[in-house]
Parts: sequence; C-alpha cells; structure tokens
Amino acid sequence: MKKSLFSLLFVLSFAMEVHALTAAKGRVNVLPKPSPESAGKLVFETNGCAICHGSQGRGDGPLAGGLDPKPRKFTDFEEMNRISDMSMFHAIKNGIPDTAMVAWKLTDKQIFAVISYIKTFLADSQTTINICLNEQRTIDLSNLNFDETHKVDIDRKEFLKFATTGKRVLIEPKLTDVMLYFRKTGKKVIRSHVTVTRPGQTRLSALIAVRISDCIK
Repeated sequence: MKKSLFSLLFVLSFAMEVHALTAAKGRVNVLPKPSPESAGKLVFETNGCAICHGSQGRGDGPLAGGLDPKPRKFTDFEEMNRISDMSMFHAIKNGIPDTAMVAWKLTDKQIFAVISYIKTFLADSQTTINICLNEQRTIDLSNLNFDETHKVDIDRKEFLKFATTGKRVLIEPKLTDVMLYFRKTGKKVIRSHVTVTRPGQTRLSALIAVRISDCIK
C-alpha cells in the first residue's frame, strides 16, 4: 500500500511541476524589519565578547591572533550554517572544552538575546520558513526597501525553485526531486537558504532559512 501511494504521488508530482511558479498561491511570509538596537548588543559589548570575536563579529578581536582554535566568525555564512541556536546556547552557557570559550554567567533570557544579536552580523533580517513538499510560498521583502539592485539567490537549487516578482520572492519545492531524495535517504527534512544581497556587498540584506518537510498539504 505504501509503495502504491508513493507511486501515485510520484505520478501526480509531474502534473504539479508544470504549474508556473509565478502563479504561486498560498501563505505570504513578510520578512521582518532589520533588527534595531537590542538587549543582546548590550550583553555582547559589556561581557567582552568583542575581545575575541571582534566588534563586528568577524573573529578578529584584539586577542584573536593568539588563540587556537580561532574565535568563530559570525559573518561567515558557511560556518554559521553548521550550528544551531541551541548549539550556540550551550556554548555560551557551558563553554567549549579546549578553547578560549568559557562558560558565561548569564540568564537564559540574556543568552537568547545575545544569540539574536549575533545573527545580525550575518544579515540585516532573518526568518525561517517551514513548508511541506507540495506547498508554494511567497516572501514579502517590503521591509528591506527592496529594489532592483538586490540580488536573490538560493543555495540548493536542486530541491527548491524560486522566482522574483516586484518586492516578492516566490518559492516552491521541486516535488519530484524532493520526494526521490526523501525516499532514497530516509531523511524527513531538507534545509535550504534564500539570500538577498546588494551587488558588491558581502553582508546579507536578508537570510531566509527554508525547511522542506516530508509532508503533504
């Protein structure tokens, strides 16, 4: 029965793939406004985080040169993509053995505040979107003052397609490819990222984390 259901969904997926992405319907996610000054910034600055990580989170603080391993670069997308909020939480609360990262005596609220602030080093605005493999979603970029000079890209084009129209980004999983991946690997989630940047800049205007789950709506 399970095999038959998969076969049916697989066949139906081909029909669904022919729909134009620009005709996407469904929920609209409004990208948050760029983060203002926050309590997390105060925690970062008053606890000496910048001494190692640098005032802009580049891992180039005054003490960084003499440290091994080097402090984490909060502006490095590849590096930050490997760690979760809870990993950062435990690193701040408990320290990291065999490194210069010690345990900090902060409340949980302060730790989550500084994690939110750390994320602003990588992108002005960030959000996470959870979608099923047959969903379409629209991301409204109005809060970025989005204009034609912005570049929109995605890091896993084999699983997620996108198109831009005005101040909106339309995203949709590639149903057939996603279904085959889930069936082959046994995994239940695919993570992808939509990035928005201005030409000539390395700092992201926006980072949208997209979690494609093994579900049908």
